Amino acid sequence: MLKDHEIEVALRKVLRQYRSTGPALTYLDYEIDDLRVETGNADVELRQRDGHSARLMIQLPSSGAPQFWLYATPTNADDWVGQLLLWIDEEVFTSGLTEGRARMERDGDSYVQAAPYGWRLIDAREHERLTEAAGPEGWYSGWG
Repeated sequence: MLKDHEIEVALRKVLRQYRSTGPALTYLDYEIDDLRVETGNADVELRQRDGHSARLMIQLPSSGAPQFWLYATPTNADDWVGQLLLWIDEEVFTSGLTEGRARMERDGDSYVQAAPYGWRLIDAREHERLTEAAGPEGWYSGWG
């Protein structure tokens, strides 16, 4: 199993790369403005190119929580982070930082919430439908 510290190093490497080169990561629809790592999770601030923003709490392997973004067994921490960034990009691209996504306020910050299908929707019926369709481990649970 990957260690949280390995993932933190890989996340910080991506953040440094973005801050030093900027345009090198222009394929992304968002920027990571801040990274806070705590025991069992990473807390990132995301900002879409159009200015929408939110924070996202990412469960690290030590938490034991499902990691819905993994579509294949990661070969290393860089691969784990790459799969995470792809998932974040897909969610941001599909309006994940706008009003249609459920938010939770914590210490004055607004957080989108991970769900088995992506980021939780405000529409309760659609949230329940997608949660049931994705299953408790998410769309990609069959790979492990």
